[in-house]
Amino acid sequence: MTLAGPPAFQIHWSLVPSDDAADLAPPECRLLAIWPAPVNHDACFEAAGFTLFGDNDEAWDRAAEDVLRRVIAHLSRFGALKLLSTPLRNEPPWYLRPFRTGRELPLLEQALFPMQADSLPWFHAQFGGNHTALRTGGGHFLLWITLPEAGLDPAGFVRSLAKSGDVVETGLDWRILLPSSTSTQSATG
Repeated sequence: MTLAGPPAFQIHWSLVPSDDAADLAPPECRLLAIWPAPVNHDACFEAAGFTLFGDNDEAWDRAAEDVLRRVIAHLSRFGALKLLSTPLRNEPPWYLRPFRTGRELPLLEQALFPMQADSLPWFHAQFGGNHTALRTGGGHFLLWITLPEAGLDPAGFVRSLAKSGDVVETGLDWRILLPSSTSTQSATG
């Protein structure tokens, strides 16, 4: 008897039905959810109907970060980045705070850290002026991407992100995982 190894790294995606996405995507846009799998066991993903779970390691983390990096690069083609959420900062030690303030974290970390800790505020950035946007947060490695309805094939967009491995369209009960519009609002917007 041979034991099967861990499932291969995959990129899962789904268009979120417009009724569920109404608070996050304007009518002329689509909301696309993208997440790498297997997912560390998660009650929210399970309740939404996802079944591919595993114990992820450093190699998975690097592959997932690479997907995030490629998403940001692809979205940057739509235009200049505008950070809509309050930026995360690297706070200096308490004894240096009277002399300097924290620096704003790099964009990748701004998007990555809210997916690792649900205590952090949501990340929300817009790319260009056509409502193309990326949201992350809630402690789930789940990318919420708003794309213009016209001129873009969501399946092609996702396939362009995959260096290797499977790309799988997976429908879930998005009402369970979908961020509320109030949780993704920033202090400025």
